[in-house]
Amino acid sequence: MGNLLKPHGLTPAWAEVLTVLNNQGALTIRELSRYLICEADHPSRLVSRMEAKGYLKRETNPNDGRAFLISLTESGKSAMTIVEGAEARLDHWITGQLTTAELDQISDVFEQMLRNTNEGKALIRRFTSDTNPHV
Repeated sequence: MGNLLKPHGLTPAWAEVLTVLNNQGALTIRELSRYLICEADHPSRLVSRMEAKGYLKRETNPNDGRAFLISLTESGKSAMTIVEGAEARLDHWITGQLTTAELDQISDVFEQMLRNTNEGKALIRRFTSDTNPHV
């Protein structure tokens, strides 16, 4: 994935942030960190770098004047199109290499490995229909 993103000045960690914000909408840094696998412990540095490049913006949270909501800028939305294209290319390549049974087997193994880990919990939050970041 990194090789597909690098020519566009993006990293897999940046792609993850873009994807989460694209899917969840504006979030506080604390909420964002609950969805991240990369840099979940230190998302503020990641957000600051992405904000400096113009992909993200911070706005005062109307529900809590002490917190900021992080959201995508127009440049961030454009970068999301690149991320989606890279993901589609990677998915196409993977499905061309493996059978459905092999993909199911790998998925089961990964699920077992990630069970009860912070990373596994972040993935569950990201891919369940409940969009509550406090889960």
